[in-house]
Amino acid sequence: MNNQSTEAKLDCPLAQKVMDFLNEAGLPVSVVPGATGFVKNIALVEGKVQVDSKCLPSVLLHEAGHLAVIPSRYRHMMSGNLYASMRQIFADPEIDLMNPDEPVSRALLQCGDSEVTAWAWAVGKHLGIDEDQIILDDQYQEGGDFIRIQLQTRGYIGINGLSHGGFCVPRANPYRPLPVYPELAFWLQP
Repeated sequence: MNNQSTEAKLDCPLAQKVMDFLNEAGLPVSVVPGATGFVKNIALVEGKVQVDSKCLPSVLLHEAGHLAVIPSRYRHMMSGNLYASMRQIFADPEIDLMNPDEPVSRALLQCGDSEVTAWAWAVGKHLGIDEDQIILDDQYQEGGDFIRIQLQTRGYIGINGLSHGGFCVPRANPYRPLPVYPELAFWLQP
């Protein structure tokens, strides 16, 4: 799988729009024919995204979110089995020495699947993608429609995680001058 290209195009124009945005935001995405990992048509390799031309925008948003919510100093460790990657990250002895209120420490505690889903929704909304294309009905164990409702009403738990990670606030707060979700202060965890 070394026929990588950032110039190659994806079959779906919406997926192409997501790929272009991610590359501009600083998250490397390249087309690699046959790329497949945990999810079909996409692989995470050393903090970068590889996609087959058939990759769906909803899948690209979600899988890229796994890299986006990880603090930048650990992003390169994200490959293949993300559970193994997270175990490796949390084995870093520096983490034990961090103050739990340090931004990196807080961010590491806020990089689960729900935060990834909330991040993907925010990016999809930012790009003007139809909500039913950001999260498909048959995704999330056939619960995609319910998760969309939770995100629309800002009642999804991952929004709180993004807030604790410094991306946003769930509602306007004069003591925390951050954008209100689904707006985000930054696209990639510093």
